[in-house]
Amino acid sequence: MPDRDLAARRLLVVTEEELQRIVLDIHDGPVQNIFAALSQLEHVRGRLRQGAGAPEDCAGPLGRAIGLLEVSLNEIRGLMSTFRAPEFAQRDLAAIVEELAVQHETLTGASVTVDVAEPLPALSTLRKTALYRIIQEALSNIRRHAGIAEASIRLWASNGRVGAEIADRGRGFEPPPLVGPSATEREEHIGLRGMRERAVMVGGDIVVESRPGSGTRVRVEVPLDE
Repeated sequence: MPDRDLAARRLLVVTEEELQRIVLDIHDGPVQNIFAALSQLEHVRGRLRQGAGAPEDCAGPLGRAIGLLEVSLNEIRGLMSTFRAPEFAQRDLAAIVEELAVQHETLTGASVTVDVAEPLPALSTLRKTALYRIIQEALSNIRRHAGIAEASIRLWASNGRVGAEIADRGRGFEPPPLVGPSATEREEHIGLRGMRERAVMVGGDIVVESRPGSGTRVRVEVPLDE
């Protein structure tokens, strides 16, 4: 079976697992926080009904409810960004990546530096979509796992290929093999597998470099349109 067909089959599996993960993330994150916020508000309502709702008695529960709802809102925004994609056909890659960087900064309050080696050649919608999803997943991994939200993104073009590199200086990890007979298919590596299959689908290559305590670097290159 050609690599591209195999990647397409694997990507269907990854997509289903990603949807299941999102459902679990919603249940374990925003839903639980909203229930907790409701509990705090119920407490305040009970105090008010009893005529014991002095401002100093209500301030604590109301503050905790507000904090829980703010966290829930940020988590929901992050999850919604997974489904939102820009108009790929009308926009160039650099503009799309800048939007991803701003989105990451909005969600985390941390900075993202974007370095674009202009001019970048035009890419097909398929290739722009693949690069967008890979960069999006890399930034999502930084938010969830790196322990530090600052990141950098670099784009370049060389020798008939367009490349992207996403790096952080976070806690790092031991990345599993992504190619070859020992390439990971483990459920906990769903994000890495998704990036791998999206790269393969457009004839590209991806490398993840990391080690504990030394940050992570994701590098992907895709060929220009035939």
